[in-house]
Amino acid sequence: MSSSASKSRVVRLRSANNEIFEVEEAIVALSEPIKNLIDVIGVNHVIPMPDVRSKTLAMVIEWCKYHAASDQGPRNTKELIKEWEEELDQADLVIDLLCTASFLCIKDLQDQMFQRVADLIKVKTLEEICELFHVKNDFSS
Repeated sequence: MSSSASKSRVVRLRSANNEIFEVEEAIVALSEPIKNLIDVIGVNHVIPMPDVRSKTLAMVIEWCKYHAASDQGPRNTKELIKEWEEELDQADLVIDLLCTASFLCIKDLQDQMFQRVADLIKVKTLEEICELFHVKNDFSS
């Protein structure tokens, strides 16, 4: 196999914070909308992600790298999983990841974030849930 055949094309994504992320095409291909866009415009253009913050986009890319590589054999992901467990206690980040996964049509990540939301609220009172998700109005009356 030639070295040019083994090289993956690089896709550039621009976050809402104007940070550019360079990602292998095979990794972002887990997102059907991005894959379709690449088929139309190629990889020579920066793909804007105007509603996705840099931190969220970095985590989604990391998730895609992990899942794209999982078909190639086991990986030691203890550090990644531990890091994510700590960060996923932040409801705002979970919601950002959920919205981004939905926007990018990454169903497995979306399902994991739905489960994380359920885990965050399952033992909380209504008041605690409202505080967690910054709900200011009480619509029950």
